[in-house]
Amino acid sequence: MSLEDRFAQHDKVIVDKYHNPTADYEMTTRDYVLRPDSSGGAITITLPPVAEAKGRWYSIISRGGPSVTIQDRDDSECWLADIVLNGKCDRCLLYSDGLAWHPVGNVGEWPGLATTRSPGTTTPPTTAAPSTEAQTTVAPTT
Repeated sequence: MSLEDRFAQHDKVIVDKYHNPTADYEMTTRDYVLRPDSSGGAITITLPPVAEAKGRWYSIISRGGPSVTIQDRDDSECWLADIVLNGKCDRCLLYSDGLAWHPVGNVGEWPGLATTRSPGTTTPPTTAAPSTEAQTTVAPTT
């Protein structure tokens, strides 16, 4: 199936209702809804390949536990860092445009989500502080 046909996702495939993983889980393109429970320990959710998921939305809501980490497969443009859901009901809605994942909503911790920095930068731009060194002025001569 070509990437152009990815928007016609619901009429050809029987989708899974949802999964509630309790251990590390690799999502497929059919896993639209996940309710991970990390009460047994921290778990990692790996998103499906971004190109195969083009035009699809994925809902992930933590059911509790110390942390749920959401990672891509190192195939998404401008993926700043893994998303961490730290508590019950922390959630993330992710959309794939075929090249990048776009997280929406209560995203938990995702470095760089609410920023005006350009993608790929890890520190905000700095401005030079005014110099505190004594400056010498020369008096005009006549």
